[in-house]
Amino acid sequence: MELRHLKYFVAVAETLNFRHASERLHVAQPALSRQIRDLEESIGARLFDRNTGGTRLTEAGAVLLEEAREILERVDVAVELTQSAAAGRRGNLHIAGMGSMSVGLLADALAEFRIEYPKVQVSLHDLGFRDLLTELQAGTVHLGFSFQMQGKLPDGFDSEVVAESVLHVALSQYHPLAQRTVVSLQDLCSEDIFCVGDRDFRDMHTRLTEGLFSVRKIRHTPVKWVVTADLLMAMVSGNYGVAFVFPRFAKIYPHLVLLPLQETGDDLKITLSAVWRKNTQARLVRNFVNLLKKTNDLGTPLVDL
Repeated sequence: MELRHLKYFVAVAETLNFRHASERLHVAQPALSRQIRDLEESIGARLFDRNTGGTRLTEAGAVLLEEAREILERVDVAVELTQSAAAGRRGNLHIAGMGSMSVGLLADALAEFRIEYPKVQVSLHDLGFRDLLTELQAGTVHLGFSFQMQGKLPDGFDSEVVAESVLHVALSQYHPLAQRTVVSLQDLCSEDIFCVGDRDFRDMHTRLTEGLFSVRKIRHTPVKWVVTADLLMAMVSGNYGVAFVFPRFAKIYPHLVLLPLQETGDDLKITLSAVWRKNTQARLVRNFVNLLKKTNDLGTPLVDL
């Protein structure tokens, strides 16, 4: 038995007329009659009584009609669901977030994604950068993020820049420099400078921060580490020091002032890339990445986001 047998059967059962059913199906009447005979033979039961008075369903045919309608409806639903999934309009999307920093990056995009793709279920996972490729490869998550990604990704992975800006210095609103419109690294060299000190950010944030001073041959106080971005922002908000930050993330914290640096150079530019494994929820990922770029105004000049 094949799906076409059920479609032909339902058409005949609903019209109780082979000629009308063949016209509805755009199938020659002899071919339709042959398909119905094949169906009856495969089932081992007569489905229609045919006589000079017309065509009517047998008791077995009435049972099959109810079941066939349900089967065909389920097939139609399966096709629609599959097409929606292929178009990225249905399914499950697992995103590796970045702790508290995800609020500044993902909140707007998640809200728009929910409106545009209400049938997609989104889950956020708090994973470290060092674990990202492993989890993407395993399929635990479908999408993650990486700062200043250098070098070629392993085969099977892809990436795209979703946010870019220039580094700003974060100060407490009570800091003596907070009323300025711009500050220089020389203004900050004697300040307590905080960096995120967990295993995922320590090398990157410290290297980035110290590099700003060293490349310009400016001596500075040794950096201080705090475990998480939340604690770093708490210390800065409390006026215990300063930090160099990606503006998009820092704006979610109260009592902070973000100021641009007087210095210029490529080392002040910072990019954030979305990373995903090819052919794994690819359309879902692409739909979300496109919205993320839109909400981050990617494509405009490097500015305070």
